[in-house]
Amino acid sequence: MSHTLKNIKFSIAESDYYFKEIMVKTLLKNPFYNIIKNCNNGQELISQLYLRQENAFLIELYMPIMSGFEAIKFIRQSGNKTPIITYSATFQEDMSSMLSTMESVYYCEKKSVVILDILKNYVLSSSNDYAIYLEEWKKQSFSVNEYMERQKKGWYEPSLVEIQIMKLCYEGLSNKEIGQYLNLSSRTIDNSIAKLTQKLGLRNKIDLIRFCVEQGYYNSST
Repeated sequence: MSHTLKNIKFSIAESDYYFKEIMVKTLLKNPFYNIIKNCNNGQELISQLYLRQENAFLIELYMPIMSGFEAIKFIRQSGNKTPIITYSATFQEDMSSMLSTMESVYYCEKKSVVILDILKNYVLSSSNDYAIYLEEWKKQSFSVNEYMERQKKGWYEPSLVEIQIMKLCYEGLSNKEIGQYLNLSSRTIDNSIAKLTQKLGLRNKIDLIRFCVEQGYYNSST
């Protein structure tokens, strides 16, 4: 697919509402990206295949009702050759082997930044070798990958209060509203968010919200 295309249309099938919300927000930061099918599982996606409008599919590999793998097989058997990015939290050797037999299917780690990188550098551009990425991911088990990231970032485990702050940021509260909720001053919240983003190697509050979702803190009982 040529990277010179001005308007790129996506269809997404993702069962995790919170991850999907982050993924959609990440994509739509680019004014030339559009989401045309927003589905909760593979069954919803394939029921709309007659509308061939997308330039790429984003499909979670494991979903209820119909898995991403089954949806991908159906798409290819229907003769649709639109590029597909599929993803899972950990590398699955058997799935990777089966997916490698299908044309224009890109398998990667379930992280919004990774998915966006695959999209930019391998799907919309032919200047990079996707096989190199896949081999690097294949070499690292999930635990090793997490360990390496922690070493690079100087990993910090958020406190219970910091997790509460992240969850409230995700829920859309302002720093003042978070302070009122936790009975803390807005200045304290400002400072806490600034320190937390620094400790985690993040840039801003938006990155903190994405981190909250991708690490599963939004769903904790804290």
